[in-house]
Amino acid sequence: MIVKMAEASDMVIIDIEEIPCLINSHEDSEHVPLRGLHRSQCSRSLTALPGMRIFAHSIDSAGELHTCEPEEALKAGAVGGGGSFWIDVDADERDEEELREWLQSLHLSPFLTSRLAEPAHTWNSHVIALRSSSLAIIRILPWREDAPDTLHHLAALKSKGLLLTFTSSHRHATGGLGAAAMKHMEEPECIPQGSSSGALLAWLLFHVERTAQFMREVRTCTVELDNQMDKDPTSVSLDDVIDVKDRLLRVLSVAEEQAECVATLTKVENDSASLDFSKIRGTLGVLVATSECTERMGLRIEKRISDLRQTQEAYQQDRINKRLAVLTVLSAIFLPLTLIAGIYGMNFDNMPELHRQNAYFYALGMMVAIALTMLVSFYRCGWFR
Repeated sequence: MIVKMAEASDMVIIDIEEIPCLINSHEDSEHVPLRGLHRSQCSRSLTALPGMRIFAHSIDSAGELHTCEPEEALKAGAVGGGGSFWIDVDADERDEEELREWLQSLHLSPFLTSRLAEPAHTWNSHVIALRSSSLAIIRILPWREDAPDTLHHLAALKSKGLLLTFTSSHRHATGGLGAAAMKHMEEPECIPQGSSSGALLAWLLFHVERTAQFMREVRTCTVELDNQMDKDPTSVSLDDVIDVKDRLLRVLSVAEEQAECVATLTKVENDSASLDFSKIRGTLGVLVATSECTERMGLRIEKRISDLRQTQEAYQQDRINKRLAVLTVLSAIFLPLTLIAGIYGMNFDNMPELHRQNAYFYALGMMVAIALTMLVSFYRCGWFR
């Protein structure tokens, strides 16, 4: 067995020659090649675990979905026969061993089973290309923006005629994401070609465009903050800027991982027989362009938010400086007055001014004159502008 591995960031490409394929025999100890698996070996019924949801569809030549039995889709994927199928599995959050046993009932190779059976919080975005199958795991945003700040990933397992999408994240986080993705896939002409590769691109495009939509919302909030700051700097607080920045960083981290996954997927097409984008280059180009555009948009927004923060901090510093200027003026005015009060407050016997008539009023007048003179001087010097 020859293994070739190349790493780029957290993306891993594995091209394995003569590796066990997507589906193997449950009875034999040796792995059965995907195309050599007999139909009788894939005839077991696909039983969902409690709380698990399984949706199976066949894909016609026009790219439209038709509901079918999961066993039919698995059988077609196992024998590599005609037709294209898509199975969507919502496993919800469950015990690792329980999930591993269920995945083994699909006759997946132990390598892929171990990857999918890992706890959802340990998943990371990457693409694995085998000789007859491929696995792509991408990070997505939670269904609700107020969901806990945790990582959520989806997996797409691809054989020649079968697309198996899979999630094991908690359902409260993914929410109606599965239903929204299904509705998107069922739209006319959504799948560019009547094949599982076309379904894979349509599925990826849904999640990439969803990330782009979140990014556009962040951009709108940033522009609104910028306009508010131009009109009235006091209406925008530093907390408002920090909240938008935190929101951007969450979306940008997802966009960056999705862009890397999409870029890696385009590079491994020739390394796996399960991927064929030769007739859907246009859709593939849109997917790549959308993911890269979303990433670049996030970087531009990040710079704009950084400028907003600097502007806000400069405005706050200017307010502090103005307050310090007022305190400085007051301190300068009261300094000579305090000196006079201190001199005439000393308890010496020989202080003639203390015994003069109206000396108290003379002292007060002198203090007021000094204060007014200093105020006029500060004003002429521009301290009050």
